[in-house]
Amino acid sequence: MSDHSTEIGPVVVALPAEIDVTNSDAVYQELIAALAPGVRTVIADLTATSFCDSSGVHAIVRAHELAAGSQIALRVAVSPEGSVRRVLQLTGAVQVMPVHSTVAEALSAV
Repeated sequence: MSDHSTEIGPVVVALPAEIDVTNSDAVYQELIAALAPGVRTVIADLTATSFCDSSGVHAIVRAHELAAGSQIALRVAVSPEGSVRRVLQLTGAVQVMPVHSTVAEALSAV
């Protein structure tokens, strides 16, 4: 038997169309649930998300910090157009975690 755990390929977590105070904790829980043993990369897919308030940004950044503490990369895929990318830019989240324009781009960066 091997002492090495099996490495699991990137896990993509599709997030809801709107993220706000009513569901940001559920988003956080969904992201941290993906941080399972063997997972090295999680992609938070916000490409279909049209609205994200500060509580949503906070949930994603908290999940990113928890992932980093577990040596797991959490990458964000979000359309370059639209308010979600703008919110990530205004809050400085784009400087804290890797943000990509598509899921395919985030996967190729793995």
